[in-house]
Amino acid sequence: MDKSKVYYYDNLSNLKAGVNKFFKMIAEEIKDEDETKVGIKIHFGEGDNDTHVKPELLKDLAKYFKDPIFVECNVLYRGHRLRKDDHIKQALAHGFDFLEIDILDGEMGEDYTEIEIDTKNTQKAKIGKGLKNYENLISIAHFKGHIVAGFGGALKNIGMGLGSRGGKLDMHAGVCPIIKIEDCIACGSCSEQCPADAIEVNDYAVIDASICIGCAQCIAVCPEGVIKIPWGARKDNQFLEKIAEYTLACVQNKNWWHINFLTDITMKCDCFGTKQEPFMDDIGILFSKDPIALDKASMDLVTEKNDGVDPFKKYIKNSYHLLKYGEEIGLGSMKYELIKID
Repeated sequence: MDKSKVYYYDNLSNLKAGVNKFFKMIAEEIKDEDETKVGIKIHFGEGDNDTHVKPELLKDLAKYFKDPIFVECNVLYRGHRLRKDDHIKQALAHGFDFLEIDILDGEMGEDYTEIEIDTKNTQKAKIGKGLKNYENLISIAHFKGHIVAGFGGALKNIGMGLGSRGGKLDMHAGVCPIIKIEDCIACGSCSEQCPADAIEVNDYAVIDASICIGCAQCIAVCPEGVIKIPWGARKDNQFLEKIAEYTLACVQNKNWWHINFLTDITMKCDCFGTKQEPFMDDIGILFSKDPIALDKASMDLVTEKNDGVDPFKKYIKNSYHLLKYGEEIGLGSMKYELIKID
């Protein structure tokens, strides 16, 4: 098998020039650009987080693509990106105000489609419905640590990022949320919103797990925040495999390109709404058509920079399982050629 090409730019004093080189390479590959919009999958950063990808580095997107649009899906947990309107406000507050923003799963994660993939753990992946409107997409990911996955790069940016709220619940915990009944005020908001009629409210709300479809809309509408995600319900390997499987659902029949920013590298992901301190010096930017090769090269460079030690092993010992399994299901290859560009 031929090695996948991973391009590497490390002039830290002019990162914008580097990312523009990658944009140019992508633009030259896209056919019929005048008739095609390009989805830019980005993480806007939660709350006061300021180590996400810097928006000023992306402001030349419109010079290379006729109709670039930021695309995202709502998050599972309660935060600034739980609902579409608040999500967009958060993006604008962080400086992503120069392109249209398309939240692919609707106001509260209710707009999703089930994509059949028939893999080991997933037969149908719940993906933001709006993804169907895009043929060409670019993943722009901040490479960093993640307390459950070990690391977050291209695969997490796509698979976890574009899963609808119900898809994110499926990846993290299975189907059914849980209710902290001692704090439930029996307001009925969850029952009224539930599309499956799976919630009954008397003295407190109860979810019928046999009926629940895992859309997680109840989490979004609960005014008291008493409906919770059973974090950790999945074993490590299964969680990682689910991310790969959802990535597979997102990339099939699409043209994807992948850029990882190895800058402001933090131990936790950008979903943490507080300021974080990078734990190592910046490395540069990597680009590839192959998300497996890209994330593998990113991990190798971070490990090399960290005196040969995987810094994210404190979270999970087998995070490379994500790449190995992703390779098994056809997402790409762990064998790569690192090509430095000036």
